[in-house]
Amino acid sequence: MIEISIKNKKNSKIKTLILLLIVSISIYLTGCTTLDNGNNQSNNNDSLSSSISSDKNVKIHFIDTGNSDAILIQDGKTFILIDGGDNDDEGLMVDYLNNQGVKDIKYLIATHSHADHLGGLDSVVKNFNIENVFVSNGSAETKSYRDFINALANKGLSPSVPLENNKFYLEDSYFEVLNTNGGDTTNEQSLVLVYTNGNDKVLFTGDAEEGTEKEILPKLEKVDLLKVAHHGSRSSSSQEFLDKVNPEYAVLLVGKGNSYGHPHQETMNKLKKMGVKVHRSDECSDIIFESTGDGVFTSCKDGSYNKGVREDGNSGKSNSNTSKNDSFKNKQNTSNSEEIVYFTPKGKSYHSTKNCSGLSRSKKILSGTIAESKKNDPCDICYGK
Repeated sequence: MIEISIKNKKNSKIKTLILLLIVSISIYLTGCTTLDNGNNQSNNNDSLSSSISSDKNVKIHFIDTGNSDAILIQDGKTFILIDGGDNDDEGLMVDYLNNQGVKDIKYLIATHSHADHLGGLDSVVKNFNIENVFVSNGSAETKSYRDFINALANKGLSPSVPLENNKFYLEDSYFEVLNTNGGDTTNEQSLVLVYTNGNDKVLFTGDAEEGTEKEILPKLEKVDLLKVAHHGSRSSSSQEFLDKVNPEYAVLLVGKGNSYGHPHQETMNKLKKMGVKVHRSDECSDIIFESTGDGVFTSCKDGSYNKGVREDGNSGKSNSNTSKNDSFKNKQNTSNSEEIVYFTPKGKSYHSTKNCSGLSRSKKILSGTIAESKKNDPCDICYGK
């Protein structure tokens, strides 16, 4: 009897030890599983956070001003404005900036002197506090450029050409200018800027063409987002350039039915072949990207790779090789001085067609002779740049 009792005690102890061991292993395994799930959840959250809107994200607004450029960057309470639409976009620009809570603009940048990039900037200068004004290295004699310079002078502001490769900070983010040498044409004089927020890089190109692209090629690296140069014209976006920057996303600022047929099919084919996701203002209107510092995203749906179609139903190359100045002189000197043009009460330019993309947002379009319009600045879009 005694021996059996001892064995039972021993067996009881062994069973207890085994149970404790099983429980310990179960707790350990459960703990491991919980940690793994926690890590997976954390990774999933990290992935999701890169595409969730936040006040901490930098916001990049590609403002729909038709076939012209206007880009607002907001880092916290600090703003940059790159270009400002065309002459007929003055009211639109002021309203848009007011709606975004803009009061002060730290950097106002005119990439080059064409009216479809700085036409609305004189109104911006008049209505907002401007700290710094950067312009490209080149001269211009257009009325739009004179209006811009006069607006700056009236507020005691002097434009300057920025130093290459200097870092110009907003808050934590910054931009650098890659070229200030000017060029043979106004488009080639376009300032090209690379904007950096954490690990995110965005390239802004104005109307830079292949000559400028080749010049800055050694300075380029992969970017997350590309503002396609010159509204998607075939004269820009060389394959060598696109291969170097290799963007995930591309934005095209183009007016619906614009007279140039922008964007050109050659450019769209290159972007499609590379698998670049495109977003177009003629399809999505205002396009807002957010930069988290570790990725960029937009709520705008992916755009098409279709070429632009002009209002006359044609696409691609313009039939006219006449420069804007020549066209203007011809209008002034020919006996057909009664030719009808189109204009708006507050606009600075007259247009050859009421279907011009520069008039697409105008509620009141008037018609008459050039003399009756009292405008002396022909539209860049209608008469060529």
